[in-house]
Amino acid sequence: MNSCRHYSHDVYHGVLCSGDGQSSKSAVLKQTRDSVTVDLSHSSRSTEADATTSGKRDLSIGLDGSFVLPAARVEELKEEFGINTDDLLRALITPASALARPPISSFHVGAAGIGGSGALYVGCNLEFAKLPLYNSVHAEQFLLVNALHHGETAIEKLAISAAPCGHCRQFFSELACADSIKFLFFGGSYSLGQLLPMRFKPTDLLDSKETPLLLQAQHHQVSFTEESKRQIQAWEDAGETKLVEAAFEALKECENAYSPYSGCPAGAAILTSDGGVYAGGYIESAAYNPSMLPLQSAIIDAVIDGMPCYSEMKAAILVEVDGGAVQHRNTMEINVSQIAPQASFYCLHVEKRTE
Repeated sequence: MNSCRHYSHDVYHGVLCSGDGQSSKSAVLKQTRDSVTVDLSHSSRSTEADATTSGKRDLSIGLDGSFVLPAARVEELKEEFGINTDDLLRALITPASALARPPISSFHVGAAGIGGSGALYVGCNLEFAKLPLYNSVHAEQFLLVNALHHGETAIEKLAISAAPCGHCRQFFSELACADSIKFLFFGGSYSLGQLLPMRFKPTDLLDSKETPLLLQAQHHQVSFTEESKRQIQAWEDAGETKLVEAAFEALKECENAYSPYSGCPAGAAILTSDGGVYAGGYIESAAYNPSMLPLQSAIIDAVIDGMPCYSEMKAAILVEVDGGAVQHRNTMEINVSQIAPQASFYCLHVEKRTE
């Protein structure tokens, strides 16, 4: 997984999707490589960004070509525009929505959240043509994986362009900070307890309260099987250094995967045609269904770095526990064949170490 994640996009002109899924041409956005201008001066009705920017009708906020704004940049923007954290998060909903890739629904969702470190993270929804809808990545999930990939340990609040669905509310229940996080949408601020009362929690399944939760440090004692080592050695002998790099990045994600319920960590890595290597780990949910597959987690990493389309994928590598109760091989191989038929697929196995 790359230590530096930036993206670059060509100039984009679009419209803001309103809460009911209809395109609202009253709020036109213009995105360049360096900034996003949200033009609300001709809006016929109040929007999430418009309602909370202290009377400022026009905002031009530079994202500096990144899905992440460092804490120092966040403070600079707040001072520059005379707004607070909530205002800033709401103002970034529109540019975040512009980054979405929804070929099925055409419904753009954006999210912007602040971490415990003070850094700001952006999320958007991803859909995959020719695959079942449950493979989609929700904007709130994207934001959380984005924060995870950057070493964040807590999310304090996030603003969303639409009310979070039950899927995302359950997904956020995996956070140690779940009870304190705030969700901003439709002009209000809500706790997870308000959005999902009497929810099913990690503690309902876990035997120990000491088990680290999502965004907390994970470390699974795993190592490649002898067969997988031979495959990696064959790549090295053939000069396929990028495949070797991708294999070890996927192993690293497997070691740090969040799988407290099945005990079956997994990681995935994507190798692109320009030599980029992107990786992500499996993330489980106590409710099982909102779990994040390792391929989707790796795709988020690639999108953050600017992979323009899935045709850029040259190879995909899965690392998972040999003979585990939960396995991703068949699902990931099918998914890769549909969204990137030109890409090679490899599955490497690990075994748990006893020491």
